[in-house]
Amino acid sequence: MKLTIEKSELSSLTTLVYRAAAIRDTIPVLRGLLIEVSPDKGLTMTATDMEIGIRASTAQCNVLEAGSALVNAYYFADFIKSLPDTTITLELNQESSRLNVLYGRSSGFINIYQQMEYPNLPIDELKKCLSLPQKVLREALKKTVFAAAVTHFRQVFTGVLFDIKADKLNIVASDTHRLAFYTYTIDQPDIEPHSFIIPTRTVNELNRVLEDTDDTIDIAFTANNVVFYKDDFLLFSRLIEGQYPNYEQVIPSSFNTRLMFDSEALIKALERSRTMPLDDKLKIHSVQLNLRETEVQFNTHSDDMGEIEDVIEQVKVDGDFDFRIAFNTNYFLDAVKLFASESKFISIDLSGSLGPSVIKNPERNDCLCVLVPLRTSQ
Repeated sequence: MKLTIEKSELSSLTTLVYRAAAIRDTIPVLRGLLIEVSPDKGLTMTATDMEIGIRASTAQCNVLEAGSALVNAYYFADFIKSLPDTTITLELNQESSRLNVLYGRSSGFINIYQQMEYPNLPIDELKKCLSLPQKVLREALKKTVFAAAVTHFRQVFTGVLFDIKADKLNIVASDTHRLAFYTYTIDQPDIEPHSFIIPTRTVNELNRVLEDTDDTIDIAFTANNVVFYKDDFLLFSRLIEGQYPNYEQVIPSSFNTRLMFDSEALIKALERSRTMPLDDKLKIHSVQLNLRETEVQFNTHSDDMGEIEDVIEQVKVDGDFDFRIAFNTNYFLDAVKLFASESKFISIDLSGSLGPSVIKNPERNDCLCVLVPLRTSQ
């Protein structure tokens, strides 16, 4: 195996792939990065820990001899990143089990693993399910993944739900205290209704390659696996097992109050609120909203530190008022910032002090965030 390639191209490809390798594993080959060279595909790299797998290729190289080598993924990535911007030669010395790396008048070598035990990605039985514009999937994941739980005794809440219906795709994430929802109309008559849950790690890796373009990305799956693929890139992932709860019944269909805030004023009030230490009883950052006919007061209190009372007059109050409602400040701010980037105004629909509330861009109905209010004695 031998090829020459520019450092920038090699580093970009490596960065795209290597994180799928296992950091620590009893099977050493799963810590590996498989490097394959062929005249027709150029340079292809694969990494997997069998929970997630990434394969990507580039034709921007000069293939001198076909072949393959398996090296430690994390060391290879660090080493390549440190090289100067120049043409790099990768050459396998089969007799010494080394991958030689030549750059300018300098060189190094990396010991290789035996490839016999390296697993193939289980993608042969997958069938294409649907295609989406990359910019749609990119936005959908950005507007939902933040609401997934980092850890939860019900593993389904640590992933993102893809719920495929006859004419639309709903993407949902929730940690049970908040829920993010995105829906997209699909025009693919042959599609069969189906749902699956992908880990947040998969979402984060996918977001690294999705572009703000109408070019499509294809999705295929079986009962246990899903694959996202486009051009010279493929991402494989195990699915999270389990039944996702009925999220549609969590999203309120009617409200008693609608607040329409100026986005910037709301963000500044919440950021000031977050400077106060954690709530002494709830042990989280919390903020209480006191609704009036023409204004909303934001109250934050700490027995040790003090109190903040912010009055926002840049708000329109429709429906019931003269009641209080409290939220996790960080959750509230996450949702507001998500929509503030695209709209001057933020709408918040309330159903009393304890009913679930909906935050969204008032100009869109395809995405929203549901927050469960906090119970507070104040």
